[in-house]
Amino acid sequence: MKPTKRILGILLAVLLVLTAVVPSFAAGDAFAEEAYTNIVTFSDCQNVGPVAYRNFGQVLQVMHDDGLPEPDALLVGGDYSLILGDHAAAGIVQLQQHYLDVYPDGDPNDILTAQGNHDLPIAAFYPTGMYDMGTYCFYLINEDDYQWLQGFRPGGEARIKQTAAKIKTALDAMIAAGDNRPVIFITHVPLHYTSRTLYRDNCYAAHVFNVINEAAKTLDIIFLFAHNHSDDYDDYIGGSVNFMAPGDTVLIPMTDKHGKGCYTEETLNFTYTNCGYIGYTKNNVTDTSTNVLTMGAIRFFADRFELLKYTKDGLFRAYTVERRHTATAEEMQQTPTTAALVRKNEKIWRFEQRILQPMLRVFIKIFDALGLEALKK
Repeated sequence: MKPTKRILGILLAVLLVLTAVVPSFAAGDAFAEEAYTNIVTFSDCQNVGPVAYRNFGQVLQVMHDDGLPEPDALLVGGDYSLILGDHAAAGIVQLQQHYLDVYPDGDPNDILTAQGNHDLPIAAFYPTGMYDMGTYCFYLINEDDYQWLQGFRPGGEARIKQTAAKIKTALDAMIAAGDNRPVIFITHVPLHYTSRTLYRDNCYAAHVFNVINEAAKTLDIIFLFAHNHSDDYDDYIGGSVNFMAPGDTVLIPMTDKHGKGCYTEETLNFTYTNCGYIGYTKNNVTDTSTNVLTMGAIRFFADRFELLKYTKDGLFRAYTVERRHTATAEEMQQTPTTAALVRKNEKIWRFEQRILQPMLRVFIKIFDALGLEALKK
């Protein structure tokens, strides 16, 4: 084959792959077809003052203007502050306020917040575990139960094994009951091998991955992660806006050997993507094409899932995943709900909300008065 024909063949193959993955709808048509469940995702609010929370409100407004109905849930992958240290409660209150600015009739309790490595286990968080959301099941994994730098923590591997065992019990119960509803996982620390793994950031991820990947031979599973919003951690899987579908190959850290190249290549049985980062991103200088702030949307249809990535400028990427199990009419007629989630301490959280809301309004006014508008990117 001549070099010119070989190059044309490669380009044609790439075009066919992109055509298979990216739907043909334009940005304004992203929500034209009614989905029976709509979920918004994002993470890593770390930034100076209220900037990240404004980013959230601005991108959510763009999604709303494109036709996103009131979300059934908003899943947040952790890390709610930078200069406020471990005070995640203040960040969560700001998220609620901006959400109600866009959806005045929305329920702020539909914002479901996972704990990140910058977050203490505050009253507002929900315990790790499986929750019945009506049209799907939601598995929340807090950072305390799947930690960063886990290879340096006393009993780190034992904690991860315990978390994996609980996941297996929950997924096995669904399979045994013939419950074929989708399962969405969210956690802060990813499963895949990165340069962070070299200093034991997620070196025991295989324990969790193996359980989920085995169950995904039977169930429709979408796994959302956060954490890797800077440096070159995810460049090889798409940078700050990444997506991996069932059948793709992923690198998973070895549990018994740590260091450069200590991973196995595994074939995904589930969908694996980041939540979207709203605080800041920093890709490798050689790959800046996806160095953008994004939020995600997951839309449920009878035969497929659509996963969208949005920026302040509109729809950035779109992907379609075929379902293993076509949704039943009964399943689609259920009302999605977040009522099953109970915070760690509802009374303390309500008290914190009453105190924080007026304090944050003053804080934001001071922030604006100091002339920090230029930071609102």
